[in-house]
Amino acid sequence: MTAESFSFNPYTPGHNVDPVPAYRHLLEHAPVYWWARGQAFLLSKYQDVVAFMKDPRFSRAPRDSRNYQPPPELPGNELQRAASDNSILSVAPADHLRIRRLVNPAFSPRAMERLSEHTRQLTREALARLPDGDVVNLAAVVNDIPLRVIGRLLAIPGPLEPAFLEFAGCRTALLSPTLTPEARIELLRGVGVGYEAVRGLIAERRKQPGDDLLSVLIHHEEQGARLTEPELLGLVGAMIVAGSDTTLHTLRFMFLDLLQHPEQLLRVRSSPPLARAAMDESLRFNNLNLLGNPAHALEDLTIRGVNIERGQTVIPLTGAASRDPEAFERPDEFDIDRPDLARAAFNFGGGPHVCLGVHMARVEGEAVLQTVLERFPEMSLAGDPQFAPHGYFRVMCDLPVRVRS
Repeated sequence: MTAESFSFNPYTPGHNVDPVPAYRHLLEHAPVYWWARGQAFLLSKYQDVVAFMKDPRFSRAPRDSRNYQPPPELPGNELQRAASDNSILSVAPADHLRIRRLVNPAFSPRAMERLSEHTRQLTREALARLPDGDVVNLAAVVNDIPLRVIGRLLAIPGPLEPAFLEFAGCRTALLSPTLTPEARIELLRGVGVGYEAVRGLIAERRKQPGDDLLSVLIHHEEQGARLTEPELLGLVGAMIVAGSDTTLHTLRFMFLDLLQHPEQLLRVRSSPPLARAAMDESLRFNNLNLLGNPAHALEDLTIRGVNIERGQTVIPLTGAASRDPEAFERPDEFDIDRPDLARAAFNFGGGPHVCLGVHMARVEGEAVLQTVLERFPEMSLAGDPQFAPHGYFRVMCDLPVRVRS
């Protein structure tokens, strides 16, 4: 395919299975590519993506896009709108910095390590629900684990967990750019009900705080500042968006990559601390995103000679940047011992927008992988994984694994 005939389409059949050919073309021929369908510029070079993540000339606030369209007005949807407008994922830089200062201590490595045993127990429960047989669908094991970990972190009461999972499912489904207007409105209604329940929990924790994350966030104060109720609602929504599907798909690809490289799977089984390196390398080698987190230019600027106007959108293709040969040795090889693995951490974001839940994700990855290997020490790949279409993620719905010879 020539540079002139190439047309990037992350929704073409097979792209979610193997996006690397498209990545290679972009890296070699169009490191700053105008994607007409998405009305956005795509960045594929590692150096450009890392610089973009730290560039104050870009904003993640949807209102800064020239194509911004406000969500539909719905009766009773005020809480959802307030949460979205005050989300750490989309507020203006000054507010983002203030919120990060308030919440960072609650997401420290030490705080997140407390989730390890709970994650192991959730994994054991999921493994126990698998049907008996020689071959199992390992993709299904992790279906609810990330959301249930978030629920534990927020101390969602047991009777409310099903409703919380339903709310979280609606919130993540709203990410899809392919939703019909009718489907979006229905999801917004479900999200509104969920935020109302979270609002009730906030009121309870104000009166009777515990040692859970929600209580800590409500009562933590720095330099006289506290999180407002809309910011608390927005933070819960951000945790769901950034810490559920992302972790879910990362876990699935980690299993796939290790199963396709059994010698490295054996090393992780023999040395459990290597689980975190396996997760980082899998994020680099088999990135879960079809695209990346968009941001909008706050002024006219230039990247690699390409003019980008104020209000235009730029999307970093982290999956492509992770295969950039200028940044990674042997980029198309899966190697948990690679000397440049530290660079893969950019998959958790960079600059002021580095992922708030990076430590939580790594604790989950380690706990889930080690628990599965304890249950199925001799597991092996039993067939090709199956993928389902999605507007934002590479969704692996079936990972057949042989657990008995």
